Amino acid sequence: MFSETFLETPWVVLILIGNYLFLLGLFFVQRKIGKKNHRYDERYYQVNNKAKGRTWDIMLVILLISNPIVIMFDGISFAFFFLTALYVLHVSIWGFAVAYYNEKE
Repeated sequence: MFSETFLETPWVVLILIGNYLFLLGLFFVQRKIGKKNHRYDERYYQVNNKAKGRTWDIMLVILLISNPIVIMFDGISFAFFFLTALYVLHVSIWGFAVAYYNEKE
């Protein structure tokens, strides 16, 4: 089920989990300092919302381009189904967000 590389070095997952916990802690420290310095005003939220929207658009294009590339080099395998699941999840979240904000306004 798992790849040979993973089975040879399973401790790498612990490093990734540790990295995620470190980044989560860093996020909370940065957020606390930012609130103290009044960094999070209306302009901040407007700029970040536009950036997040553009990121969703770019991610959609990246997912659509990566699927044929995976098929060409790896065939119809786990990677293809994983990318397809990510695409469906991405579009579903996008749809729910659009419905939520349309209902809210």
